[in-house]
Parts: sequence; C-alpha cells; structure tokens
Amino acid sequence: MERVKFFFQRIYRVSLSYPRQEVLVWQDLKKLHLQADWRHGIFEREKTLETTFEINEGVNATFRYMIHGSFLHSRVRVLEDFPAELATEFFILATHFNNLLQSGVVIVDAHARNIEYSDKKELLVHLLYNGEIYNQITQHYNISTDLYSAFQRLLLEQESPAIIIADFLKSKERRNQDPPQPS
Repeated sequence: MERVKFFFQRIYRVSLSYPRQEVLVWQDLKKLHLQADWRHGIFEREKTLETTFEINEGVNATFRYMIHGSFLHSRVRVLEDFPAELATEFFILATHFNNLLQSGVVIVDAHARNIEYSDKKELLVHLLYNGEIYNQITQHYNISTDLYSAFQRLLLEQESPAIIIADFLKSKERRNQDPPQPS
C-alpha cells in the first residue's frame, strides 16, 4: 500500500504546473536545511538559500542554492583571490577539472580573481526522488572540498596543474579500490 501511495505522490508532483513544482522543491530545500539544523539564510523573493559549511579545516565557504529556470542551482566560491600572474595556471587547472567532472563547471573569473564551482539539476529529478536534494548538496560539497584543496595547492605550493590532476586521479582511484570497511 505504501508503494502505491508513493507512486501517486510522484505522479501528482510531476503533473503540477511549473510554478507549483518550483514551490514544492523550494519547500523541500528549506525543510532539509531546517531538519539538518545547518546555519543558513533564506531569501524568499529570489528563491535563494545560503549555507555556511567548512570547506577545509578552519575555512568556511558560503554555498548558495537557487531555484531558477527549472533547475536547482548550487554554487560556491572555492577561492576568493589569486595572484594575477598565476591566472594562466588557474585556467589550466580549471580546464582539467571541467574535463573530469561528470556534472558542474569550474568558473575562473580573471577580473575578480576568484574561482567558483557551479552545478545544477532539473527540478523534475527532485520531484521524483525524495533524497535527491540532499544528494546534490552532498555531491556539490564533496567536489568543492577537492577543488579547494587542489587550487590551494596551486596557490601555496605553485605545483604544476598536471601534477595536481595526476595526484587527484590517483587518490580518486584509491578511494574507488578501497571500499569503506563496515564498523
């Protein structure tokens, strides 16, 4: 009986008009943040929610979640400022990541000298699957922490983008080979 109820709820949510679908996903996003007790701010008129998460030990970043154009957008600035003389290296590293990422895009703003990671998923996905908002936030956060570490390595150690990407791929391969052990 529960499966039938779930099925009809999904049919109902998908059959609603686009503005009503937006409202449902917006409500789900706010509800998730309230239940998780994350530090956040809500901007109703813009359908934007800002959350502060620790992106590295002792370093916080503001994550923005917006509903716009039938998508739930996730954005975070992974690097606030970088030296102009390293702009080319940052573009190269961002390009490598953009080629590797399955979703989202790394944006280098040369004028403001900052780097942002942005991702989006269609509202329809969130209407059909209950935990998808949490999954999007988690995936966006995990990728952001990897990007932060990589760009910090370039900034502080001035390591070559090719070396950073090679090390990133090795660590990703190790994580895939070593499944988590049950406790």
